[in-house]
Amino acid sequence: MRSTVPSTRTRSPQRRLQEGQAIVLIGLLILVLFGMLGLAIDSGRGYVDRRDQQAAVDAAALASGDWYENFRNLTGSTVPQSVKLYQNDLHLYSGSASSTHTIALVGPSNNLQQDTWTYSYTGGYTLTIVATNTLFNGYEFTFTSVHALPLAFMQIFGGPTTVTVNATATAIVGNQRQTPALLTLSTGTCATNLKGSASLTILGDTYSNGTACVDAGLKEAGNCYGAAGSTCSSASYYCYNSTPGFVPYPPPCLAGDTAGAPIVPAPTLPDPGYLANSVSYYSTVQSYNQYNRGTWTEMQPGQYGSFHLSGGSASCAFLDAGVYNWTGGYQSDATGSLLSNELKAPDEERYSAPGTTNLANPQFWNQNGVTCAGDFNVTMPATAAGNGVAEKGSKNKLNQWGVVVTAVRYDTFADPNITPNPCSSSPGCPRESAPSECQLTPGNMTNNGTTGIDVNITRNAPGAQYYNVYLDVYGCDGIPSDFGFVGRFLAPGFRDVGGVPPAGGASPYLGGSPPASPDGSGANPYPNTGSQITLGYTTNQPPSVATIMNLTHLGILYSPVKCYSLARAVGCQPPADEVAPQCFSGCPPPPGTISQQNSPMSLQYAPSSGGDVTNENYCVISPNPGDPNAPCSGAKVTPGAVQFYMPAGSCMSQNAQGATYVFSGLQYNWIVIYQPAGNTCSNTMNGGSATQYIGTIYTPAANWTINGGNIAPLAGQVICSTASVSGGASVGIDFNPNYSPVPPAARLIN
Repeated sequence: MRSTVPSTRTRSPQRRLQEGQAIVLIGLLILVLFGMLGLAIDSGRGYVDRRDQQAAVDAAALASGDWYENFRNLTGSTVPQSVKLYQNDLHLYSGSASSTHTIALVGPSNNLQQDTWTYSYTGGYTLTIVATNTLFNGYEFTFTSVHALPLAFMQIFGGPTTVTVNATATAIVGNQRQTPALLTLSTGTCATNLKGSASLTILGDTYSNGTACVDAGLKEAGNCYGAAGSTCSSASYYCYNSTPGFVPYPPPCLAGDTAGAPIVPAPTLPDPGYLANSVSYYSTVQSYNQYNRGTWTEMQPGQYGSFHLSGGSASCAFLDAGVYNWTGGYQSDATGSLLSNELKAPDEERYSAPGTTNLANPQFWNQNGVTCAGDFNVTMPATAAGNGVAEKGSKNKLNQWGVVVTAVRYDTFADPNITPNPCSSSPGCPRESAPSECQLTPGNMTNNGTTGIDVNITRNAPGAQYYNVYLDVYGCDGIPSDFGFVGRFLAPGFRDVGGVPPAGGASPYLGGSPPASPDGSGANPYPNTGSQITLGYTTNQPPSVATIMNLTHLGILYSPVKCYSLARAVGCQPPADEVAPQCFSGCPPPPGTISQQNSPMSLQYAPSSGGDVTNENYCVISPNPGDPNAPCSGAKVTPGAVQFYMPAGSCMSQNAQGATYVFSGLQYNWIVIYQPAGNTCSNTMNGGSATQYIGTIYTPAANWTINGGNIAPLAGQVICSTASVSGGASVGIDFNPNYSPVPPAARLIN
């Protein structure tokens, strides 16, 4: 039998050498796959970490802007609250391990303050916050987060143990870059028509939603924005910066200043939709000559029919604080008229020689052909021994003392929706003017305490309800800080009912043709002029006053001190002096043509407790300690402020011969003239030497023609449908962020 033997394949030596290679390749591939997986995981963790940090800094930066806008407290609430939000978003609940805070001055002229905070955390996180006060351009908050992220896989393969992941965000609040001096909302042709035969100057941007028709007569200290077809390139561009009150000038520009430029085409800006919420609280029907004060008329807020301010025997009108609803229009067109809510001292001092016998020229209430300014003089009656004003060591050999007075009044603001509002009820908020000129006692003081001083108010200053008296034992030495407060006295023709200040918040005037006296008696115990304010005891004053005013031993008078705001005690220095007349274009202004300006805004707390405490640069409550760069930030009320409200059909005609000088305030969002959307009037604003509207004109459907004048008649901004600006002299719009509505809320810009 034949047998069969199975055959086997013989393996070659080469094949035997290749055995096991797949395992090596698979092993190498697994390493690559693990490396790729590690890279993917670590990269994903890094991406997630960055997104977490980005969300955290975005939220914190935006929150910092909101906190600052609401509370204006950088270190007390803004930074701590935003840091807390950052920590919560990243689950850093144990807080920072360490922190530092530094302050530096930055900017072209070291005029910007920059605060830097650095926080470190366990887990490798570091947060840096840079807060920069850019003034006009708002507060910028830059948050930068850095995290040393531990790597889970890459270090196994020889890579680094950590990777740096960072995120940054910048928010801005209070940015007024897009708050133009002039904004025309119409999209039509030549919605902004700017032509000037001499010196037409605008400080701030000019913005037109339609085309801007501009020639070289426009001196634009800012940018000109317009729709396609605008002729912004024809304007003359001047230098500007963000400092309030800056005076434009032609190039070349100094360091830190910028020349504007045309920006065409530009996107449209929306109507901001501002409101006039306080109108309903001033519904009382009023008339112009209702409260005649002799040489001037006191006007109270409420509804007025057709109003025509012209020359005449009662051509000066002082406006009490509130909303004036001009239901039949407002017209001012005659030399010999002046309407204002500015409170000024009798015999205003010259700004360049405070504390001396030099008078301002012109007096505010003695311009535009009127003579309504207050006046006083000083006499020396004999007094009872021991109750007079004794001579003390004096620098001048005549032993004559210097006397200055200030005008004082109390104003209320009726809208209960504004909080906090210390001016809401009686007695309201006090206002005190800048000092008068100094007057010397006509004779020498004595050592035996038998010399008295009478301050005689021969003509009331418009709006004054009281007068504060300050003495300088060194005479009229030209040093304002040498004057010390000695007392407050009723203005002639006024009376307190229920104590000082006047009860009920109403004007207690009893001279001329007053309303019914508060006590119903109709009595008039004070003459309209010639009343005396007596220091020392005489029969003209009750003994209680003599006790207060016995100055024989009041050594504090010789070391007067600066007092907070309007707190007045014996020895307090007077308010800040006035400053030079406004120089806007064609500087300096001709002598004797423009009245002096109020002292700039200032904190009302030490060490900056100065500034205007009566008119447009005063705010209540001024924040404590506050921000010196924005002294009224956080305040709600400007005592004495007014708003002109003009319903549909009520038009404005301000002629250059007429004079209206009024300021708005915080409680009205700085809107000085408000015409609602239903008002389509064609208004005119012809400025003169004594005309200025301090605040914003908001008339979204109305048209304006703005012509000549000696100063910028508009110290704020203009928002309207169309605007035509022409004229000579120094006409202009002087945009001042202090007198403009609150800018947009916080937003992220990076």
